[in-house]
Amino acid sequence: MESLEEKGESRALGPDAIRALRGGQSRAAFARLLGVTPLTVYRWELPENAPQARRPRGRVAQALRRLAEGGEVEAQRAPASNRQELRPEEAARLQPCLERLKRAEWRAAEEELVALLASGILRTPGARALAALGLAQLQRWGREDSRGALATLLPHLGEAEAEVLPEDVEVRIHALAANLYASPDGKLFDVEKSEAHIAQAEALLGDQPDVETRCLLRMAEMASAFHLGETERIARHAGRVAELLPQVRDPALRLLAEDVCAHEASIRGEGTQATRRFREVAQGAARLGYAFLEARNLAFLAHRRLEEACEPEEALRLVRRAREAAYGGRMARGFSFIFAARAEAEALLRLARFAEAEAVLDEADAVVEELSWTPLYLAVTRARLWLSLRRMTELRQQAARLAAYDGPIQRGLTGAYGLLVEALADLAEGETLRAANGFAAACARGVEMGDWPYLRRECLLYETASRAYAGKAAEGRVALRRARAFLEQMPSAWHAAMLNRFEGMLRVLEGRPREARELLEASLGTFSLAGDLCMAAYTRNLLAWLARHEGDPAAGELLSASQTELRRLGMAPPPDFVPPTLRPLPERAREAAATRLGAEALVVPFERLAVRGMGAPLIQRELLDVVEGLFPGHAPRLEEVDSQGRVALLAGSNEVAATDEVEFGDGCGRRLRLGVAGPLPADGRALLTALSRLGGFALEVATLRGFATVELGLPGATEPGDEPPRDVELPGFIAASPAMKRLRAELARLSGSRSTVIVTGESGAGKEVVARALHTLSTRAQRPYVAFNCAAVPKELFEGQLFGYRRGAFTGATTDHPGVLRAAHGGTLFLDEIGELPLDVQPKLLRVLENGEVFPLGETRPVAVDVRVVAATHRDLGQLVREGRFREDLYYRLQVVPIRVPPLRERREDIAALARHFVRQLTPEGMEPPRLGPDALASLMAHAWPGNVRELRNVIERSMAYGPLPTVLGVEQMRIAG
Repeated sequence: MESLEEKGESRALGPDAIRALRGGQSRAAFARLLGVTPLTVYRWELPENAPQARRPRGRVAQALRRLAEGGEVEAQRAPASNRQELRPEEAARLQPCLERLKRAEWRAAEEELVALLASGILRTPGARALAALGLAQLQRWGREDSRGALATLLPHLGEAEAEVLPEDVEVRIHALAANLYASPDGKLFDVEKSEAHIAQAEALLGDQPDVETRCLLRMAEMASAFHLGETERIARHAGRVAELLPQVRDPALRLLAEDVCAHEASIRGEGTQATRRFREVAQGAARLGYAFLEARNLAFLAHRRLEEACEPEEALRLVRRAREAAYGGRMARGFSFIFAARAEAEALLRLARFAEAEAVLDEADAVVEELSWTPLYLAVTRARLWLSLRRMTELRQQAARLAAYDGPIQRGLTGAYGLLVEALADLAEGETLRAANGFAAACARGVEMGDWPYLRRECLLYETASRAYAGKAAEGRVALRRARAFLEQMPSAWHAAMLNRFEGMLRVLEGRPREARELLEASLGTFSLAGDLCMAAYTRNLLAWLARHEGDPAAGELLSASQTELRRLGMAPPPDFVPPTLRPLPERAREAAATRLGAEALVVPFERLAVRGMGAPLIQRELLDVVEGLFPGHAPRLEEVDSQGRVALLAGSNEVAATDEVEFGDGCGRRLRLGVAGPLPADGRALLTALSRLGGFALEVATLRGFATVELGLPGATEPGDEPPRDVELPGFIAASPAMKRLRAELARLSGSRSTVIVTGESGAGKEVVARALHTLSTRAQRPYVAFNCAAVPKELFEGQLFGYRRGAFTGATTDHPGVLRAAHGGTLFLDEIGELPLDVQPKLLRVLENGEVFPLGETRPVAVDVRVVAATHRDLGQLVREGRFREDLYYRLQVVPIRVPPLRERREDIAALARHFVRQLTPEGMEPPRLGPDALASLMAHAWPGNVRELRNVIERSMAYGPLPTVLGVEQMRIAG
């Protein structure tokens, strides 16, 4: 039992007293003086209520008291270490596994680590802990399974506390534990524990230059700050990961650190940097095969692109790609899933696909419950869904759920979002002043929590609308100014268009209907180009109400049409926003407002092109749409002109010759040309010039601020019908002849399609090369490409090889086999010689093509699979159908997109190019490829090539097989069979 005297002594030696005694010495030096470890000193200095805190006892306490009284202490010998270093053979066996983890080769690393642990080879505690550390790392950052990672690591945390592990292993265990306790899982999230492990790791590190471990510690700090929603804490830790990033050599860790930097940029309002970083991390992760980071960053990129007013289909493609990556990486449904669902639901809302959006949000809510996480991340999207459908009971219930949340994650911030949703319900039910005060209260609560920028943006936006609906023009103008100032700091094209709409309502209150119409039309233009059906329909409804207020004779018809459109989309028409106390305009004023001067005609175009946060593609489309509105039927087009005068069409049509053209620059080196087909009115040329100059300034701002463009190299971001860059490498695809150039262009146009393709042509013509090119040019290029030759598999093994089987499904099935269809999930399956497919297997393939389901042998339920099928045959499938050897329904299902590869005799321009390609390919490494002599080329060109490209390759290989290899291959070396 501890004596009363010892207890009093311990209390006297509190954290402040220890720090005062240590003075300017490092913990390591102070620990050596007392004969303890630096970690022990760190624990003495923790607050007394901290779980890891310890107080000095016995001999050490007496030595500290002598120091406090001004005496000296003889340096004590540190207690003998219990640490056991790894044996050399253990380190040698573990090192390849750890290298695999650095390259994100999760599955291979997992198999090797489990095998090592099961083998009994790892006998020291440090070796076993290091293997478990690797498994925990791949669970956390390979599959987003923080709970599984902690369960794997937990037994070794005790060993770390007991200081029996090698220091380098112990410090890595503390670094990973810090990240696990900072991970987005409500059952694990504990900032105090995370900070305690960070401090223990730093105490062990001392002055060691271990950049990777320090980067992990900084990532844990930033993760805690993000998940707490404390912007002050975020600002305190901001930039620390970026400082270490240039020195990080571990490829997987570099991507994780880049991901943190992207979120830092987003929270600071640097949306353009965030978009660029999310895209770069997604691309880097795809190249590395890092599914977790690819899926996570595609989800965040989809959300960023929606803020930039991209079309919803682009965001849906990014989310689809994220889900495919997550599926392929066997990821758990975690935090990234919630953000992917939020972006998907937001895109579906803009397309008025409400039932689908609700289903996605319900699924995401289930994950929120599984993670015991705060529901605030889905709050705004869910509220917009209920508002669109006027489901007020659900909206109030959502507000109550947010207000009642008592979890440890962002509790105050979640309550503030509850106030926001409650205010939205008040606004929808006509309690406009109460709604305005509610938005102001939610904003104030958010400021108290550290001023969470996303909450503040929503509050300022909707407070402006509430003041307008309440008829409080002066108060609305104050809210509008604050909202405009905030959007300057945190640009968002979609939010800017919403604010234009609400400002238009304020202008009506101020008796300025013409300006109101201009703002509403500008808002409508942005929503229409962004593909937001809901907001476009609402804005048209506001314009119809404004027309009625102005006394427009066609107002009744406009109002009826807009309400019909809203009902068709499944949305309830909102009430009249014009207060009944506002008097209609006099007849003379209406006539004056209806008369537009030339300069006034540019107000709406200027508003549309000045929306903050638009990317260059959207600005180009806006510019053409504006010109079309000013000069209907004049076929506007936008072109890029290079220094040689060559022209590339960027947007519009060039079917009709332009009679008026204006050149301008985008401020970043490109020359553009805006043209229309005349004749134009008298002031048309001046208007066209003004618009081109404004468009140039808008493009310059977008370029300088880095607003995103859709990059075809990004998986999932290709627009349907766009041709990928010409420099995409297509191995073996030689296109010198017009026929093959047309075929390549045709393949490029199919890049965004998921349709089944049937490739026909003679044997040896290059059908597999075409199939591989289809995959390489597609949005699935980073996913698996699996080739399966239907003519090379015995009939009795066919079904199992294609569809897979369970262990025990038949004699000899000793293990599970996924089958080539599931092996190609997310990518492309090439079925060569499809005409050899057995009749009894054909219905099952048809089911895959129709429903995206496979039925493996031994399974009781079908398995969903996402695969693009490219089939090929040299046989006449139509004839096989007539002979009853091929099912007619499968034949027509395969004939969705037929592609014919011409035989070599029909594209003789390719012969020389192919021959040179094969010479380079077959030349031994390190040797100079021989040249083809003119006589050899002539003989090659004269041959009929019945065996097509395959025969040509065999001829070149045969000609080069006889040594020594000459400098020039002449006709005498060309061994062409008679």
